[in-house]
Amino acid sequence: MKKIGKYELDKKSAILKYASITATGIMAGGSALMLGGCSSRSEQWAETSGQAGRINLEAVEEAMQKSKDVTEFEKRVNEIYQGDELVLIEVKNEENGEQLVSGYADLNDNNQIDYEEDEKLFTFRRWFEDGNYKGEMRGYGVNSYYYHPYTTGDFFMTWMLFSALTRPVYAVPIYHTTIADAGAIRNYRTSYRSSPSYRDQINANRQFETRMSATHGETYRKASPSASRQRWASRKGINLSKATRLSSGATKSGWGRGSSRFGSFRGGGSGGGLVRK
Repeated sequence: MKKIGKYELDKKSAILKYASITATGIMAGGSALMLGGCSSRSEQWAETSGQAGRINLEAVEEAMQKSKDVTEFEKRVNEIYQGDELVLIEVKNEENGEQLVSGYADLNDNNQIDYEEDEKLFTFRRWFEDGNYKGEMRGYGVNSYYYHPYTTGDFFMTWMLFSALTRPVYAVPIYHTTIADAGAIRNYRTSYRSSPSYRDQINANRQFETRMSATHGETYRKASPSASRQRWASRKGINLSKATRLSSGATKSGWGRGSSRFGSFRGGGSGGGLVRK
């Protein structure tokens, strides 16, 4: 895929931003798939998955682990997500030392996080208790079945302690994806979704949903869209119940077979996807 942009450090504002991005090829509709040879079934699944608000939270965990800064994390999360809307990132640092990193689906498409209208998809939480740092990752809405606690000795927990999120630039009380950055992310994502890499991501997402359905059963199937997602679907004329059902990993298909490449984040056991208490 043609390189369409790069990241630079804006020293004046001391936050990482995208440099100007020129999209190559405009694709109407964020969920429309212009991928040669992609079956109508996979196209339908990708579209309904985005409408339901599903997201591959194992891939999000891996993105958090590998990203060198919030800008890179924002970019990767929007590669993973299949909805039309962007996923905006928020970093909150509380006075008690607790840190929250959350992703919101921008359901009203205004490039800003609105707690009443947008949908929270996930939150990473880190806090200090009984002399030790603790952490967890939770999903929300149709992703609410997913819960992953981190212990002090956990590799991911160690990473969170020394990650780029501890730098002064992200140590302010609150950080949001900026409006300018959101526009750049959208341009980048439009180009990305016309690439073979997006097809591979769809395949990985389908495999994830299939495993989560098999692992969590009723907990997975009963995870329902949030109130904000339901209001959004009503405004858009989308049959959310149908989209949720069709995008479920329980749907029989040739897609989604095989195991995850990310063994340390498999559902069940000590990895991700534990049943939320």
